[in-house]
Amino acid sequence: MMKIGLNSFHGLQACKYGKGFTLIEILVTMFILAIGLLGLAGLTTEGMKNNQGAYLRTQASILAYDMVDRIRANKDQAAGYQGFSTVGAATKLPSCVSSTSGCTAADRVTADLVEWTRQVQGVGSGVAMLPGGQGRIMFDGTGLIYTITIQWQETGREGDAGEVVAGDNSYTVRFTL
Repeated sequence: MMKIGLNSFHGLQACKYGKGFTLIEILVTMFILAIGLLGLAGLTTEGMKNNQGAYLRTQASILAYDMVDRIRANKDQAAGYQGFSTVGAATKLPSCVSSTSGCTAADRVTADLVEWTRQVQGVGSGVAMLPGGQGRIMFDGTGLIYTITIQWQETGREGDAGEVVAGDNSYTVRFTL
């Protein structure tokens, strides 16, 4: 007579009921895995959009503070910078830029505005720092405050509740001399 120990009996039971996955279990597993991978792809796409937006805001910040520094460096001619817009502005550099004698303070205003326009619009470099970039310099005489605004074109992003994030394609700097 053959005696089967308790451990052997449980091993037979596990073998009888645990023969492997069924087709339905495999399909459920594949479905759950597919949902997870789709979520990961969505996160990656949204992360890339946010990264591009941050890059463009950084470029706008660099351009705005570049003009702030130009105005402060030519403080005596600061009035010549007010009311300027890069929309339709000239992009041909004045001759004083390449001259060995350099630019006068008044000519430096024109040179600064043309150089800044070229940077904002990407003229001469082949690559625009900001797609559809536009810059504007305003002056409030009552508060003696200069306002530099940079705008660009950017694909819309959705917020947490599905709303479209607006006004995310503009950067403004205010300063006094």
